[in-house]
Amino acid sequence: MKRMAQKRSYLGVAQLRSSQKGAVLVFGLILLLALTLLGISTMQGSVFDEKMAGNSKDRNFAFQAAESALRNGELWLQDNASQPLATTTGGNGVWDLNSPGPGSWWLNGGGPWGNGAPAVVGLAGISYVSTQPQRIIEEGAFIRDSLAVGQQQAASGLNFYRVTVKAVGGTDKAVVQLQTMYSRRY
Repeated sequence: MKRMAQKRSYLGVAQLRSSQKGAVLVFGLILLLALTLLGISTMQGSVFDEKMAGNSKDRNFAFQAAESALRNGELWLQDNASQPLATTTGGNGVWDLNSPGPGSWWLNGGGPWGNGAPAVVGLAGISYVSTQPQRIIEEGAFIRDSLAVGQQQAASGLNFYRVTVKAVGGTDKAVVQLQTMYSRRY
């Protein structure tokens, strides 16, 4: 009788094993697939974040180079002892207003940037940029702040200049253009 009970228990295990269909294996494979897809999407997100950080760094280099060129133009105007003569070609370092190109030439990519015009001043020595920044100074208006009496006394006032710069970052995809107005009394 004892033997018969043992045989039945073995038969029960054998029958139980034959009734299994591999559900745990299928579930495990589906779980593994889900974890793999989650890992791939996380990796793609990390690559995207790295590209964004690189682009931000590149634009920051371009912005800093443009700021340096603006400061260079303002210092050049400040260091001149006498008022520079503005011309239509910018030969003396200062252009007549809107002479570099018609209208808002700095917005549409026109003007003398790529033409190598003599008054487009390129700075040197700025690191981490693919192209050194350039600047253009245009003479704006003269605003009187005193009344001149007679021919001997010249009117005093402020000369306004528009300083426009273009800078490129580590790649040519990051381009920054800045503009400022600078006033000076001569």
